Formats: sequence, structure tokens, C-alpha cells
Amino acid sequence: MKISILVISLLLLTSCNGSYQSLVSKTEQAPLSHQSDHSLHDLVEYPIISDVVDMKEMDWDITKDNLYKRVILFKKNGEIKYKSIYIKKTNRLKLVKLDEGLLYNEIIQ
Repeated sequence: MKISILVISLLLLTSCNGSYQSLVSKTEQAPLSHQSDHSLHDLVEYPIISDVVDMKEMDWDITKDNLYKRVILFKKNGEIKYKSIYIKKTNRLKLVKLDEGLLYNEIIQ
């Protein structure tokens, strides 16, 4: 009796784990890269980032964009210079210049 309960419990846990993994993969998107800033203009945090970062000289990659936050790396000549972290629930934007530290940490909108 105890063995059958154990086996059933393990089967239920295993099947739930697969569902969780598929849910996680659906909420995260693959990194986006580009050479122009066309789609970057549509982001809530763009006006603030563009005031600080010279967008003409930077390439960017969205490394994380899920229900909770968006992380963008800004590169010049292949080297990461800036990192922005936008927390969606609180509308907080953090902008870090990697060789200087935190440049911006405010709630936007």
C-alpha cells in the first residue's frame, strides 16, 4: 500500500514538473538583437535610456523579457557598456554604466 502511494506521488510530481517547464518557457522570449533602434522606440523606458545612452553608437540585445522584467544590454564595438533593468510591476528602471555604476534608479511614468 505504501509503495503504491509513493509511486503515484512520484508520477504526479513528474507530470507537474513538465507543465511548469513549458509554462516558464512560454513566458520568456528568446533574446532579440538588432542594428537599428526601430522596435526599441516602442518600449516604455526608451525616452530615459536615450537621454543617457548615445543610441547612434550602440548595438543592443534584449537578454530577458518576461512578465516581470526586461533586461537590455547596450554594446559598443562588441563590448557591453550599459545595462538597463525595467521592473514591469513597479515601473522601476535601473540603468547601469558598467565602468561607473548606477546612473538611474527611479519609477517611471
